[in-house]
Amino acid sequence: MQRLYPLWLAAYSLVMDMQEFNALPLNERTASVWKLGTFLSSRTKGNYSLALYHIGSFFSEMWYDPVENKIMLVQAFTSRTLPEPYLELIELPRL
Repeated sequence: MQRLYPLWLAAYSLVMDMQEFNALPLNERTASVWKLGTFLSSRTKGNYSLALYHIGSFFSEMWYDPVENKIMLVQAFTSRTLPEPYLELIELPRL
């Protein structure tokens, strides 16, 4: 049977915290976001397209450069440091 993702990703999906995530190489942070993250919102900043994801106990922001067609940065942060610009874009259903 062919593996759909690397073994390290399966192991990290259960126990990875923000510091471990940020210590991963860029390509592994990117793969982790795509496999484990829940997309929340997107916005633009300068020439970059930014996407916000939720992964377990933290959020991750992915910076994409459309000119280079390349992911430039993937970083994690806690909800207490959620960037203000996303708060205006996220719609929560009325309770």
